[in-house]
Amino acid sequence: MLYNTLLPLIVFMFCLSLFLVHRVSVLEGDIRSLQRDIILQLNQPRSDRVNGKMDRMSQTREHVFSEDIKLSAFQTAHSSLRTFLRRVKREQNSDGGLTSILALTARGNSEPEIRGNTALIPWTISVQQGNAISLRGNKIVVQEDGYYLVFGQVLFEGPNKVMGHVIQKWSSMKSGTSTQLLHCLQEMSAAGSSNTCHTAGIAQLRQGDELELVIPDRPNAIITMDAESTFFGLIQMK
Repeated sequence: MLYNTLLPLIVFMFCLSLFLVHRVSVLEGDIRSLQRDIILQLNQPRSDRVNGKMDRMSQTREHVFSEDIKLSAFQTAHSSLRTFLRRVKREQNSDGGLTSILALTARGNSEPEIRGNTALIPWTISVQQGNAISLRGNKIVVQEDGYYLVFGQVLFEGPNKVMGHVIQKWSSMKSGTSTQLLHCLQEMSAAGSSNTCHTAGIAQLRQGDELELVIPDRPNAIITMDAESTFFGLIQMK
């Protein structure tokens, strides 16, 4: 990304700012020293102050002029750094900003919803970042065309020999039709046992596509509704 490419330049500008801040601190010390010298000169007899007056004034003017140049350079560099960082942030935002993520977990205080011969898991948002993915009802909705990492896991319990789930896509191009995007099957080892069924893959999705995780042909499936066990989500690939 552009930000990573320009990171060395940002570090250099930051180091330059620190160096110039140090020089300003040195300038402040020199000014305080100069003030002390002036007070000492004022306290000396007039005859002593007259000797070397022109040389001292000349040196003072040169010193102040030199430090003014350093202070001006610091102010210019600091202003340039702030402008540069604002431009990087603006370009990063115009490029879509951070990768969009939507992670859902099973709603622990709820039971699976039964729709005909299919069980549906009620979801709650665990992590959401960016604007390319959203949740509508119990479905994930894609807001930007692109490639996405799709993942889902369900922890099953019970005596059934084979359990599993399907992640299906409702296409924005074909209203009312769905296709099977990913599926997972897991053999249960024994009665009363539990096992997870996990699936993940990369898919090209279009704006308006909807994704749904369903458990077909198992309306009485026993599911562990823990956030660590049963989850579903999408990560935008940049």
